[in-house]
Amino acid sequence: MRTSITTQKLLFKSLILAIAIVFASCEKDSVSEDISSIDANAKASPAAQKSDLSIVDIAKADGRFTVLLSLLEQTNLKPIFETGTDQYTVFAPTDAAFATFIEENPGLDLTDNALLTAVLTYHVTDCQRFSNSALGKKKPKEIETLNGGYIYINSDGKIDTNDEDTAANASILVEAGLFDIAASNGVIHVIDAVLVPTE
Repeated sequence: MRTSITTQKLLFKSLILAIAIVFASCEKDSVSEDISSIDANAKASPAAQKSDLSIVDIAKADGRFTVLLSLLEQTNLKPIFETGTDQYTVFAPTDAAFATFIEENPGLDLTDNALLTAVLTYHVTDCQRFSNSALGKKKPKEIETLNGGYIYINSDGKIDTNDEDTAANASILVEAGLFDIAASNGVIHVIDAVLVPTE
């Protein structure tokens, strides 16, 4: 059932007042001193650094991921990122990224949990994937997400959802130092836009 634009805006406003999220992806690698150009002007968090806080705990404490956390709760995905021993890498859109996404997609049905689940799981990969594992060196690295689709990340942290072009759909917030954030159950890389599966 589709909601009206007014109802969607009200729902968005209520979501923005709610909770927070994070980033997680594969391979338990430690960050090297010379990752790639992504760390040229930013301080990389050592992958060896451990945290007692889960991905959800870190997102809640940060305060910039209330929409993502709310949507994770709505779709029953939240427990995956707050408990358990499985490791994930989360490419976490900020509240500002979600606000832009919702504004640009006024017909989006925010009650369609199947659609939301497909989008949310497109931001997550299995295992820990710190920047030296997530970033391509000479060409963008192809990474499979939990929804079965792929993202492509270049050496500067630009993320493309389609390997047929070079246009970036989102960027990891490298200059703000919001990457390689270690959690007890994975890694978070903060991004500036919501990723949408090509299919």
